[in-house]
Amino acid sequence: MTHNHITALIVDDEPLAIEGLRLRLEAIEDIVVIGEATDGDEAIKLCQRCQPDVLFIDLRLPGINGLEVVQLIQADIMPLVVFVSAYSEYALDAFELNAIDYILKPVNIGRLQKTVERIRERLTPQQRDLEKFRLLKALGETSGLEISELEEWLEGSSAKLPSQFRQELVIKNDKNEKVFVPVKNIRWIDAAGDYMCIHTTEENYIVRITMKKLESELDSSMFQRIHKSTLININCVKSIQALKNNESLLDMGDEVKLKVSRNFNEAVGNIINSRAN
Repeated sequence: MTHNHITALIVDDEPLAIEGLRLRLEAIEDIVVIGEATDGDEAIKLCQRCQPDVLFIDLRLPGINGLEVVQLIQADIMPLVVFVSAYSEYALDAFELNAIDYILKPVNIGRLQKTVERIRERLTPQQRDLEKFRLLKALGETSGLEISELEEWLEGSSAKLPSQFRQELVIKNDKNEKVFVPVKNIRWIDAAGDYMCIHTTEENYIVRITMKKLESELDSSMFQRIHKSTLININCVKSIQALKNNESLLDMGDEVKLKVSRNFNEAVGNIINSRAN
């Protein structure tokens, strides 16, 4: 095997998905699949033992998920990471910055060839060092930057990664004046159709925007959805009271209590973990 070969590891809990991706990769010149894993623990062990050039990994895995696998890998040479998923909504918002690429299932051979071309460009010795630093830094920051922006930053800066998340909202008040509202001052947000009511420490504002759009612009480590129409700043939660039917009640202070829908019950654990850290 020459140094021109690219070694790959595939991680997916679906055997048919592994087989499909392996067959497509092996149809591309210079790609050699050296290992396959069906869960995160096995993937970490294989990465440390085999030192692959690139890791193709599904985001949804039993036990630890794909993102956590990447965070836990402690290989001497960090593999390039390509996330593979059937869920397009995660691609741009949450995961693209953490990887060299993001591919949707079912994997298209033409799309895969473009990914491999990008991998080849990154596998020079100089690029390996930069890639390891870039990836680990990105995983620790949740900056949300596009890959191209992150690469530009990396070339000439040692400063903390910037963030694409909104640091303040520009909202028109009752006098039609533009008001700059720091997001850290937002306590919670509730929706009424295409309008959002922004509750801050000082006053409330109405803004025309969808919940999905607004949520995508706010840092998910600070803002947590607790209902299909409610988003809260986890730093403003004073206490959590368990209710029946897997629901909970959040005390936001100033006699404001918000219910966590059972469909968003996982949010309670996220809030507790985030506050504990």
